Amino acid sequence: MSFQNEFYFIRHGQTDHNAIEGLDKGDHPENIPLNETGRGQARAIEPIISALPVQTVCCSPLKRAQETKEIITSRLKVLHQSIDHLGECSAQTWHAMRSNGMYNPLPEEGIVREFMNRVRQGVQLALLLPAPTLIVAHGGVHWAICCIFGIEIHDWAINNCVPVHFFQKNGKWSAKKLKEES
Repeated sequence: MSFQNEFYFIRHGQTDHNAIEGLDKGDHPENIPLNETGRGQARAIEPIISALPVQTVCCSPLKRAQETKEIITSRLKVLHQSIDHLGECSAQTWHAMRSNGMYNPLPEEGIVREFMNRVRQGVQLALLLPAPTLIVAHGGVHWAICCIFGIEIHDWAINNCVPVHFFQKNGKWSAKKLKEES
């Protein structure tokens, strides 16, 4: 699998569901919009995103990610691509991933493996486009990317609207938050 040397990631802004559930995942309607806090989070990071050398923006098809993308990329005149494979996992998958723990090998089969394979395909599609790419998606997708790329020194679970830079150094992938979580 051939990837770009760097890309960026944003978890969508807060929804009413996130406000209650925090970082924990749960099944909720696909078309849930951002709440006012989530829209404010997206507006707050828009200047950070506008300053990045992004050439392509790839996004989950879910409304909360699409709405975040529209706000944070309002000044970027680049290619936008919706990728179904970047949609969020189910609550059952999230809990299974969390119980597997960070840095543990993936299970050979089951819902976690299926989700990881789906995200891997989505990321492959995103990183075939002009670089560097910004991916706007979900907390479960961020977790999966960290697992797939073997990220070790970085929180796999992130809050809403925290920009993350994924990059290679000495042939190994790393991740760094561009804004500290509040």
